[in-house]
Amino acid sequence: MFYKGKKYIYIGYVARTHGKKGKIAVRIRKRIPKEKMPPRIFIKENGEELKEYRLKLLKEYKNGLAIMKLNIKPEESEKLVSQDVYICEDDLPRKVRVELGVIPSFIPEVKKDESELEEIGFITKPRGLQGALAVVSPKEKESIWKKEKLKIFIEGDEKGKFFETQIRSVKKIREMLDNVYLSVKVLYINDIDAAERLRKRRVFISKADLL
Repeated sequence: MFYKGKKYIYIGYVARTHGKKGKIAVRIRKRIPKEKMPPRIFIKENGEELKEYRLKLLKEYKNGLAIMKLNIKPEESEKLVSQDVYICEDDLPRKVRVELGVIPSFIPEVKKDESELEEIGFITKPRGLQGALAVVSPKEKESIWKKEKLKIFIEGDEKGKFFETQIRSVKKIREMLDNVYLSVKVLYINDIDAAERLRKRRVFISKADLL
């Protein structure tokens, strides 16, 4: 993710608060050795804005969680639950950046004018270990997902850029009031780490494909 001219690396999200002293439990999606963790993290607020927090304590917990103590008051920690957590790439030594592979090219990225596209859904999270994506889509768009060899565009890391891929399979999990909940498999995404990178991104198709 690029924000104000700098690149930030998604490492997980705030799963819950921890204790009564303002600590948070972060579900880790990109593991970084504790001794190499930067002294600050950034949490996404208001959709796109990143707010900086000083990392005062880091402790590995269990089930993929890390306990973090930040420079906040205990009553402020509740507001951070479910928010995405990032670190600034510039805060990492070059060697660590290479080890992490911070720019994986597992899926083609293209430039597109959003006015040429039609939004058909929103990725909520990975679904399973094999790279399936959990997608919420409006009921009136459900039939679009059933088109053979459907080409889709997933929101990229920069405005005007999209990941281009193709549907491999779609399975409806359940219906909601106005939406359907789908399990979607796409080309290039074959494991949970790749799928994790696409969490909370919008999905589009070309308007030309609707004709």
